[in-house]
Amino acid sequence: MIVAPILLLLGLAVWLLFLGVDISHTLTLSWARSGETIAQTVTIEAEGEKNANVTVNASTTDKRVEFPIDVSEVKSLYIHSDQTVTFEFNDNAGAQGSFTVTANKPVIYYTGCGWDLSDLLPADVTDFYISNAGGTAAAVRIRVLEDTTP
Repeated sequence: MIVAPILLLLGLAVWLLFLGVDISHTLTLSWARSGETIAQTVTIEAEGEKNANVTVNASTTDKRVEFPIDVSEVKSLYIHSDQTVTFEFNDNAGAQGSFTVTANKPVIYYTGCGWDLSDLLPADVTDFYISNAGGTAAAVRIRVLEDTTP
């Protein structure tokens, strides 16, 4: 009797996978000055996501984080660090490019935001190399929402 409900739940899970249930990322963007506020919520949906929480110790150069990204499939990218860190990708020499995430000032991209992700990531990513020149360990959070349909 227990087997039938388990089989039903497994069948439902497989059906939902084939159905392509979307995952949502919601960004709350706001601007304020002298009592004036503008606020907007943006919701982006796609079929898949990748997330990473990485600690980069103080005075660390090129901590390798395996994090494959097909840039053409990214719908939303959010990178936050509580300390200033530098990202290089695909090699630790910066030949593929690099960018800095300033402490508590996240890098945010979403489809329709008005800039092209290739300005930040001109090539697909296999690995990030994260450096922290500061005296305090950095808590880095990476969130990517992507189209996983072939």
